Amino acid sequence: MVPEELFSLALGLVPPWLVDDVTFQVEEKRLDLHINFPKGSRFACPVCGEECPVHDTRDHTWRHMDFFQHEAYLHARVPRVKCPEHGVHQISVPWARKGSHFTLLFEALIMTLVREMPVLTA
Repeated sequence: MVPEELFSLALGLVPPWLVDDVTFQVEEKRLDLHINFPKGSRFACPVCGEECPVHDTRDHTWRHMDFFQHEAYLHARVPRVKCPEHGVHQISVPWARKGSHFTLLFEALIMTLVREMPVLTA
């Protein structure tokens, strides 16, 4: 199994999403996973749910949970779809909330740490 397939499975990505590039920087202690989709993929309009063609994409980066002691980041071209009824809209990605720069798993980890490690104690 190649690293791209392994990380696609580990992240729980479902088609059309896939990891198409993995960069591991030992000295920087950093892992970068690049998520993409095949040309011609269609995505649901966020307003009505109709499958629509990709209009264009916007590059985004999210902080993910560490890979052992290495910081991990997800990078993706996030599509904007062109719906015949509702126009052009950016879709939501399954690994992060809209507008967040952190993955859902990273946010869950931080919330657990905040709950378990309060700064002020009574």
